[in-house]
Amino acid sequence: MRRRRKLWLVIFFSLLLGGLFFYFRRGPQIAAHSVLLVTLRGTYPEAAPEGLLSRIVSGRETSLAELLLSLRKASADARIRGIVVRVADLEIGWAKAADIRDGLTAARRAGKSTLALLEHEAGNAALPYFVASACERVYVAPGGQVALRGLAARYVFLGGLWEKLHIEMDVEKMAEYKTAGDTLANKAMSPAHREMANSLLDSVNDWYISTIAFARGIDSETVRSTIEERAPSGAQQLVEAGFADGAKYLDDLWHELGVDRNAIVTEDTYGQVPPTAVGLETGPRIAVILAAGTIATGESYRTSAGAVAGADSLRAALQDAARDPRVRAIVLRVDSPGGSALAADSVWRAVQEARRHKPVIASFSDLAASGGYYIASNSTKIAAQPATLTGSIGVVFARPNIRGLLAEWGIHTETLSRGRFAYLDDPTSPLDDGGRARVREDVERTYELFLRRVSEGRGLERDRVHEIGRGRVWTGTQAKELGLVDSLGGFYHAIELAKKEAGIPAEQDPELMFLPKRKGWWQELTESFATTRSQALPRFVRQILERIPVGLEPGPAAILADAVTVQ
Repeated sequence: MRRRRKLWLVIFFSLLLGGLFFYFRRGPQIAAHSVLLVTLRGTYPEAAPEGLLSRIVSGRETSLAELLLSLRKASADARIRGIVVRVADLEIGWAKAADIRDGLTAARRAGKSTLALLEHEAGNAALPYFVASACERVYVAPGGQVALRGLAARYVFLGGLWEKLHIEMDVEKMAEYKTAGDTLANKAMSPAHREMANSLLDSVNDWYISTIAFARGIDSETVRSTIEERAPSGAQQLVEAGFADGAKYLDDLWHELGVDRNAIVTEDTYGQVPPTAVGLETGPRIAVILAAGTIATGESYRTSAGAVAGADSLRAALQDAARDPRVRAIVLRVDSPGGSALAADSVWRAVQEARRHKPVIASFSDLAASGGYYIASNSTKIAAQPATLTGSIGVVFARPNIRGLLAEWGIHTETLSRGRFAYLDDPTSPLDDGGRARVREDVERTYELFLRRVSEGRGLERDRVHEIGRGRVWTGTQAKELGLVDSLGGFYHAIELAKKEAGIPAEQDPELMFLPKRKGWWQELTESFATTRSQALPRFVRQILERIPVGLEPGPAAILADAVTVQ
């Protein structure tokens, strides 16, 4: 009897596993003339696509790679005749917005009907509208208050905070545009900071205006004056300005498309369709290495404070991809404000070694500044979106003196040392002139190394790198004009560059292998809890925390970008 039960159990699980294998290989059944429903909301982190089990257990947000792949699959899938996009509150930067917009534009060019429904509830909807404008028709939810008020850049200065906490923040930087130091120590903008900030805002705004104008068939100056002078809000004003096509509910869009409920395919369902089922990712392999977050020594991980791009993880991934005979090219996907100079130089070296074996294409997301630019500067080619914050070739050193804070709580310290500068590592000792000169020497040495690395990687003279460096942040458009970037485009533009450099025929669609390798579902689950906790904080607070330089204790100089949010 027991043997018979065991036999039936073996048969049952064999059939179950066989069914699951067949399901995941072929994916769910999609009816002909279906319409894909996509809801755009949240952060879309730069992360590897997750398996079904990980998505179910960890409950993570959809990654940008997963979203872009779904749009690509829909473009190539003969069963999908259209895409309806519900655009809500997007907590992403302009480069990611451009990547999503590129995906919608590609679907439209492939002959798919594309309709956008703006469900932004209140406040400035500049970025959500920018994404929605890629669709052939744009509608506004009747109950929403979609407003186009123009772009604004917010900068945060923490100098007054340290005063209230009785902390002295000593900062040394190279050079005048390295405003991460200003963020830490100042109370207001310096003239150099203001010059750079206005230049960035003008560049993003010009690109934003021209993109919308082209999409809606309106003169650029008309778009500019309408937004600046009228700030249209609500469906009626947007329609009158030519920015929208009407006010509709989601059900109205199904009626417009003549779609039966059974023909609506959700993102979750469509995410289970393997790319090979629609003829994608059947060609040679390209490795995609994700460098997302603050650059630090050690392993990559995600916490409630943000992502960390660990040098050990990135170096190992580059080495694995370079040695793998199945990998024809490498795409280094960067979304980082910078971090440790030591860690960045370690990854720079790994890129150099990988290039000896196969092409390395750097693809920039929202941020590729400071250490983020450092690690990519030695790539075969570099691609950025027009609004990617790029460059910030500079160095900053921050040293807090917490003696006053401790004294407020009745805590007093004494430090005994041997060596003139041993006190530099003591956070309770003030910085004297000699110590400041010593720190300055370290910062200048790190900056010179940064200049040399970019000079070698980009084929530019050292003095030219210094001229366009000095800590200055550029948009992708400006960076291309200056020679810091080779071409403008998003993630799949970088894939096309990699194909060309590797000699992969244009008609072949490469298989993408994401590195560092995905973690186990248990580790993803625990990390997702930490990430979820951070979502309870207001968005503005999270943006500040994500960009405050980590590791403020005395130590090696860091290479960090300025804290800027353009909305």
